Amino acid sequence: MCFGFAARFSDRKIVQEVLAQITWYHNVALMDKVKTAEEHIWYANATVQNGWSRNVLVHQIESRLYQRQVLANKVTNFEHRLPSPQSELAVQTMKDPYVFDFIPFREDMLERDIEQALVTSSQNTPVS
Repeated sequence: MCFGFAARFSDRKIVQEVLAQITWYHNVALMDKVKTAEEHIWYANATVQNGWSRNVLVHQIESRLYQRQVLANKVTNFEHRLPSPQSELAVQTMKDPYVFDFIPFREDMLERDIEQALVTSSQNTPVS
């Protein structure tokens, strides 16, 4: 595992900024589940910013958060139509898709069915 870590970051100076702020357990999950150093750094930053546990990190990787937020081609004209603060906010809003992987979807589901499933799920989720 250490060899893989050193090989992944061989051309980079490893600094205290991000990789040292997450546990080795987080880094092991990243080594096992992500393909590139850039993705590794992105998930490490997101982990630090959001305080993700290792399990949350793994869930975000498995739900392809990096691909949805960084790599997805989102076509907008916000930069041209809105002033700077609003255009950046609009772009950031587009980067946060909802993932309802805990709802058992059916082919014939209607919006009210999804709403009911969300309500049911939130009522059945214990508060920690």
